[in-house]
Amino acid sequence: MIRVVTAADRDLRPIELPGASVQVSDPIIGQQDCLSAGFTEYDAPSRLEWTFDYNEVFYLLEGSLEIQEGDSEPITFGVGNLGYIEKGSHVFITVPERAYLLHVTQPAWRD
Repeated sequence: MIRVVTAADRDLRPIELPGASVQVSDPIIGQQDCLSAGFTEYDAPSRLEWTFDYNEVFYLLEGSLEIQEGDSEPITFGVGNLGYIEKGSHVFITVPERAYLLHVTQPAWRD
């Protein structure tokens, strides 16, 4: 299968998360949910706690965000940065203004 996702196909939808104003879409889902690829948009200042039950690679397209795991120092990601979060990581995600990113999860993330 080969698929192209146009800007009109992104279909971002809000999800309810305490402390966050966020929209997500996963227009690409691999066979048997082996992976998903899509977009995440934090459209307002946000802070949320999240445990990843999947591996995620993301590329920041706009804005910035900070991720802190446990007592470690927060890591700041800016436009053009590529990030990786390992399955099982328990983190705090802080978005000072807004952030827009491309994400790939393995296995597929489903809300």
